[in-house]
Amino acid sequence: MLERDPRTMARLQSVVTALIELRISSSLIEVDRALAQWRAGELGALAAHGALLKHAARCERTVERVGAAAGDRPEGILRDAVDAGILEETAFVALVGKPSAEISPAESLRDEESDGPNKRRAVEALLERGPVLLHLDARHPGVELPEHLRGNARLVLRFGYGLTPSIADLTVDDSRISGTLTFGGVPFLCKIPWAAMYAAMVEGEERGTVWPEDVPGDVLLAPADETEDAAGEAEGEGGGPQQEQPRPKRGSHLKLVD
Repeated sequence: MLERDPRTMARLQSVVTALIELRISSSLIEVDRALAQWRAGELGALAAHGALLKHAARCERTVERVGAAAGDRPEGILRDAVDAGILEETAFVALVGKPSAEISPAESLRDEESDGPNKRRAVEALLERGPVLLHLDARHPGVELPEHLRGNARLVLRFGYGLTPSIADLTVDDSRISGTLTFGGVPFLCKIPWAAMYAAMVEGEERGTVWPEDVPGDVLLAPADETEDAAGEAEGEGGGPQQEQPRPKRGSHLKLVD
């Protein structure tokens, strides 16, 4: 058990700071790579700026995640530091009193963009409140949709219980959400990997969840008229795409909400 004396707490704080700096540094490398591609003409200005916005969101979430874990599971944070190579095993044992192998990591540096269980929990909670609108990039590998929707980076699908027509085979697991939706009267078994989804909200509500790191750059910075055109591309019945969303005045149609 980690002691709560001032010296130990000061050491824990230094470890927390080092973990955050490590994640920010690795994120900055990705930003630098995007800027280098932009300078070389291999990447558009909007995509490069999107990398900067994702970096800011990633850093903010890292600070929140590491800070929360330090309060709830300080031993786990120290294990993360050992795994990251910023805390020696001998120092860990001196602080915790046992080998790091006996402590489960807090996984505070894990990227949530590939965190299927995290998105699954969020969507399951929303489904309990009503039909859910899932915002996704239909271009993502593993997405199974009618062919005419596969190129849509701003696709919105409606999933829920008790819909008409019903989604009798609605399935939510750690890898994806799936179910037979109806498009213009034609049913299709849709399979959506969590990595392809970047936002979810209960139909009729203004609050939901956005995963900023997963928002495609061209969606994050899409002009208002471009977003409106995408919103009207498809019409569905029951569980099909529901794309008539409120029109934004400027910029992206997404905003980060609780």
